[in-house]
Amino acid sequence: MKNVLKTWKWSFAVVARSPLALAALAIVFAAQLYAAYRWLYFPMESAVYLMVIGALWAVVVFAVLAGLVAVSVAATLDAAAADARRIEPRSLLRFNRCGVLRAAGFLILAVLISSAVYYFFEWANSYSLEVASWLTFSTEKPVAQESAEAVMIWIERFLWIVALGFLMGFLVTLLRGGWPAALRAAPRLLANSCWRSPFLTSLLSLLVFGGIACLLINWNPTVTPGYLDFAQVILRNGLAIVVAVAGSIFWILALARHGAPAAAGPASTPDRR
Repeated sequence: MKNVLKTWKWSFAVVARSPLALAALAIVFAAQLYAAYRWLYFPMESAVYLMVIGALWAVVVFAVLAGLVAVSVAATLDAAAADARRIEPRSLLRFNRCGVLRAAGFLILAVLISSAVYYFFEWANSYSLEVASWLTFSTEKPVAQESAEAVMIWIERFLWIVALGFLMGFLVTLLRGGWPAALRAAPRLLANSCWRSPFLTSLLSLLVFGGIACLLINWNPTVTPGYLDFAQVILRNGLAIVVAVAGSIFWILALARHGAPAAAGPASTPDRR
């Protein structure tokens, strides 16, 4: 536990000393989110050429997201490998086509895994009444449906932490050593994400940084309608994005130090196998 606390302290210190890098990543991520939001209201069904433009728009947004993930993770892993004090903004300017392709494949895999987990719990939660009835019959004591739902919610939260921790560890290993190394390490990453330091790191990142970001997004202060209202919305959401980016960098730094198997070579070096 002493080493875990030391790793968390070092990771948080690196994040605190990297305001320019965090601001750059947050600005690009905010622009990408705005582009994706505007795409949802693009009238692609009006004409064929609009459908083509909308498809190209979606490809560009996805490519920008993959590039952002690849660049930010590579810079973070390089800082962890060098035991740096901060993430230099110039390290975010390096383009690695191999890393972008790996990040794009990871995003597709992450969407598939997250969708599977989500729909599994949607299916499981629909049987909460049957579970409560079975427990009542088995224990011969009344068990309310709400109690069964509460237990399943806690199980769902735990498994979401495990799934997100596995995906983050898989991303770190993928950008370090490529798909063969990531696939070989997948069983170990899944086991580590259930307990030990990677699970604690995932829990801390989601509770602290994710919790603060959610509070900022859901906070609705009472202000005078007009410019002040627009200003507080922009400020709240902007701070939430910065906190989310800082939490992701902290998470990757900590996993790079104690949660993911090491691979030969720095993260920014393309795998030529």
